[in-house]
Amino acid sequence: MKRFVLYIVLLCCNISLCQIQLPVYDSITNYLFAKSENEKLSIITTNGIFELNNNSWDYFEFTSSSFKQEIKEIGVEFSHKEYLSISTSNDFYLVSVGGGPVFKKDGNQFIRIDNTSLHRNQVWGSFFVYNDKIHIYGGYGFWSFKDYITFYDPNIKQWDIVYNNSAYIPKGRGKSISLISPDDKLYVLGGSTISSQSAMYSTDNDDAFYFDLIKKEFVDLGKISQPLTSKHTLFTLPSIDMSSFLVENDSIIKFDFNNMSYTSFKNNNKKLNIDNKFPTFIVDESIFFISGNNGSKTLDHINLNLLDQSAYSKSTFPIVSEKRDTKIENILIALIGVIFFWIILKLFLYKDHIKAQLLFDEKAIYFKNNSVEITMKEKKFITLLSKNNFISAPQINKIISSKNYSKSHLTSIRNDFIGDINSKLFDLTGNKTSVIETKHPEDNRIKAYKTDINSFKPKISFIKFVFKL
Repeated sequence: MKRFVLYIVLLCCNISLCQIQLPVYDSITNYLFAKSENEKLSIITTNGIFELNNNSWDYFEFTSSSFKQEIKEIGVEFSHKEYLSISTSNDFYLVSVGGGPVFKKDGNQFIRIDNTSLHRNQVWGSFFVYNDKIHIYGGYGFWSFKDYITFYDPNIKQWDIVYNNSAYIPKGRGKSISLISPDDKLYVLGGSTISSQSAMYSTDNDDAFYFDLIKKEFVDLGKISQPLTSKHTLFTLPSIDMSSFLVENDSIIKFDFNNMSYTSFKNNNKKLNIDNKFPTFIVDESIFFISGNNGSKTLDHINLNLLDQSAYSKSTFPIVSEKRDTKIENILIALIGVIFFWIILKLFLYKDHIKAQLLFDEKAIYFKNNSVEITMKEKKFITLLSKNNFISAPQINKIISSKNYSKSHLTSIRNDFIGDINSKLFDLTGNKTSVIETKHPEDNRIKAYKTDINSFKPKISFIKFVFKL
């Protein structure tokens, strides 16, 4: 029982005594919240630095006004809209959020060390340190989101690009959730990019990937799992080992890049009221943030070791949705594409087939978009003519009559029959003598008939035409 009471007391103390008043007035915004090179939380102004020491602030005034003068000459306010702090293994820097001016702490003073300009080319980029050099991935500038990495080269005092050998390049973005791993990989989640509907708006991305800083290649990890709604941040998130922490008003999200999962910790009894226009930092396994979105601002912190306690409810999900095997799907898509192309090709051929030839079926002859009805005898004649270059007079006589008429009478009936067909073909094609009388090529004594226009072809449906070899 005593242990339980002690735990409750410690928990209450952690919640109620974590607020520390800031050493600047609430109306003042031209300062940076930072973690110094000696792991001290600081408030940096253009005149000096406030350093947190045992819940109180020590003030260290700059030895000269040179830093203030440099900031004035750059011409933008000294706030988190324009600058941020970043530490390497040995040094502490203040850098323009777009990758321009760079200041280095030298004793009790910041001195400018670059030869760049305020170009604002990578605003909202993901800052990280690799090989003791400051890097930026992505960011927004000159009306586009960037898809590359730059780094500050102290030898030339300029920002240079990290060239890659990657076939896969993720689309440009800013405000990404990122982490640099011990095995030389930059992990990136989400972030914002230009909306596909309007360049005036941005939208959150739903992909995850990493950049291998050794191989200089991007590697796609897949789509972010559906439950994750927090897909962007203004600042690089604080991390411990392979885990980054994002503080929100109703929860703390832990991104575990080692297991590629994230956990949301919620305390339903307390709202954090974080002001996300400021960065967050981890000191002694506690995460510190500035709270007071619409009121007086204080420095708050939460002990990360208490997140697994009963005061918090937690939910864990994979960062990336499980990848499906798309090989069969891709094969099916390719096959459908081939079939679709084949059908379109057949459709054009079918249209040419209809327009260019005399087609017939049981009831009519068709030419282009017109048709004329035919009798059964005419259909038999046309069918026979479609299979042969010539039809002899005796063959036609068998079609038009089964009786033994005299030769002169059969000739008269045959002439009328051919005349009726030519009349119909004239109405259809405009040709007065579509079927003409000639001599049989094998026996000049026998009359024969042929067509002097395109050969007759049986009309077939589009479905039959498609599958006709």
